[in-house]
Amino acid sequence: MAEDNTRQELAIRVAWLYHDRGLTQQEVADRLGLSRSTSSRILTDAERDGIIRVIITQPLPETARLAEALIERYGLSGAIVGPALDDEPPEVAAAAAMARRLEGIAASGAVTIAAGWGRTIALSARETRPLPTSQVTVVDAFGHTTTDDTTAAVEVTNTLARKFDAKVMHVPSPGFAPSEEIAGSFLSSPPVVRALKKAQAADVILVSVGVVGSESLLLNEGFITEASMDEAIADGAVGEVFGWYFDADGNRIESSGIHPIALTLEELRNAPRVIGVAAGAEKAPAIRGAIAAGILDELAIDGTLAEALLE
Repeated sequence: MAEDNTRQELAIRVAWLYHDRGLTQQEVADRLGLSRSTSSRILTDAERDGIIRVIITQPLPETARLAEALIERYGLSGAIVGPALDDEPPEVAAAAAMARRLEGIAASGAVTIAAGWGRTIALSARETRPLPTSQVTVVDAFGHTTTDDTTAAVEVTNTLARKFDAKVMHVPSPGFAPSEEIAGSFLSSPPVVRALKKAQAADVILVSVGVVGSESLLLNEGFITEASMDEAIADGAVGEVFGWYFDADGNRIESSGIHPIALTLEELRNAPRVIGVAAGAEKAPAIRGAIAAGILDELAIDGTLAEALLE
C-alpha cells in the first residue's frame, strides 16, 4: 500500500509539473531525477489510471456536422459521431465516442446508468477512463447473457462501476429463457422486478441495436432459430433491441422463438433517456426502425453509419 501511494504521488507530481506548470518532459525528468523515458511512461500511465484527463473542447468539424445533421433529420435530442482511423474497425470509433459521453454523464453528479449487452457497448465500457464519483449507480437493463464474441451486460456494468467507483445492481437471471413460461417466471421474480424497475427509471440507458438476417448475432449464437428469423423478416422486421423485433415503421414484430428477460420496447420508449450505440453502415435500417419506434433519444455511432443514415 505504501509503495502504491508513493507511485501515485510521483505520478501526480509529474502530471502537475508537465500539465500545470508547462515544463517539458525532459525538464520534469531533470527536476525529479528521472530519465526522460520514465517521465513519459509515468504520464502515459497517469492518463490510463485517470489521474490525467485530456479533454478536447471542440469536436472535429466533419463529425460535428454529421452529428448536427442527424439531430435535425431524425429529431434526436443528441448525437455524437466518432471519427474512425483508416486502420480501425468502426466499432472502435463508436465506442470511443460513447466512452467520452459516459465520462461526461458520470461527472455531472448523481446519476443512474443502465446498460445492455453487445460488442460495442462492452468496448465503450473498456474505453471509458477512470473517474472517481460518489453518486453514480450502474444497473443491468438485460439479464446475464454472453457468447464467445459478446460481453454480458453484467460485465459491462461491473466495468463501469469500477471505472466510476459506483454502486452496481444486477438482473439475477439469464438474458433469454427457453420458453415463454420460464421467462414469465423470471420476470415475476421480485429481485428481477426490482432491478428492471431501477433500470427503467435510470437517467441514461445504453442499448445496442441488432440487425436481422445472416449477420444477426442472436441467430449466429443460437438464441433464435433460422425458421423464427425468417418468420420475423417475413413480417417486416428490420432490427431488434434486447431480442425485441420491430419493423421499419417502429411497430413491434412478434417472435415466438425468443424470450428476453429485459426492458421491453414500451419501457424503453417511456424511459427518460436512451442512447443507441452502434457501428457500421449495415446497421442503418435497424437504427431507423429503432428511431421510428421511439426508443432512441440519442446516438453514439461511427462516421460510416452516420453517413448511411443521412443518405
